Amino acid sequence: MDGSPCPAPSRDNLLVLYMYDRAAMDRVVERLAGMGYGSVPLENPYWSPDRSVTVEDPDGWRIVLMQIKQPTN
Repeated sequence: MDGSPCPAPSRDNLLVLYMYDRAAMDRVVERLAGMGYGSVPLENPYWSPDRSVTVEDPDGWRIVLMQIKQPTN
């Protein structure tokens, strides 16, 4: 096969990972940056910069790490 039948990446094609623990999220962001995958500007204002980080992979696909509140019982 020659390539993938997937559509080309866009800034709105996102994989969102919701995380309760901000410290764990920061560690993931730090590890990604250490591998050369720094954060990129947020495309959509829904992803607040104080609770989320967007990273783009080498193919142009974006991942959003989003901190959410722990549910209370």
